[in-house]
Amino acid sequence: MKIQNEVLKSRNNPKVKWAASLSNKKTRGVERAFLAEGEKLTAEALSAGLPVSHVFVSESKRARVLELLSEELTSPQYEKTELITVSDGVFEKISTEKAPQGVISVIKYLDFFNNADIIYKEEFFLKPDERALFLCSVRDPGNLGAVIRSAAAFGVDHIILSSDSADIYNHKTIRAAMGSLFRVRITVVSDIPSFIASAKACGRRVFAAELSDNALSLASVEIKPSDIFMIGNEGHGI
Repeated sequence: MKIQNEVLKSRNNPKVKWAASLSNKKTRGVERAFLAEGEKLTAEALSAGLPVSHVFVSESKRARVLELLSEELTSPQYEKTELITVSDGVFEKISTEKAPQGVISVIKYLDFFNNADIIYKEEFFLKPDERALFLCSVRDPGNLGAVIRSAAAFGVDHIILSSDSADIYNHKTIRAAMGSLFRVRITVVSDIPSFIASAKACGRRVFAAELSDNALSLASVEIKPSDIFMIGNEGHGI
């Protein structure tokens, strides 16, 4: 890593303002980068080999963070990554946490997160051995991250996300997913019917979670690894 020894003490420093701006969805889209805050997320991002471009460290936590990242500091993969120390007050400008841990990493958009519009059978993107979960109109970023974390724990490999769901790069999503976001493939789809039709055409069954009197009981279904379950909006369902 390129360790910058100068401590940035101005909130108007261009690098500080740039990092702070990544809390805005529009800016993230333009810069194609997002923030991962905290020791655990930064360590997991680096160990997963993600494209970390900058690591911002608060002055008071600098020694601890340098010790935490001791192996990554000399890794050839991160030789161009900048480690920048800022005063505690400046760090608060970048941080989105109430109790900052003193380290924030800037990560470029991940190439295993994709977007798909109209989907045809020939272009169906799920691999034959992938377990998949469809999240439809999940609007709360914290809920989205928590579901992704739980899905990963149960062996889901691929999350399908409707385009009107919460932003996958929102800091609340990143925090709630607790690093599982760095290990699961995600595809955002805008045409739900074409996805379902293509999934069925490829031999997959699609089940929608629904609270109604005539709904099938989950216990009555023999679940197959290729089955896709769809979960809907927090208040209105699918």
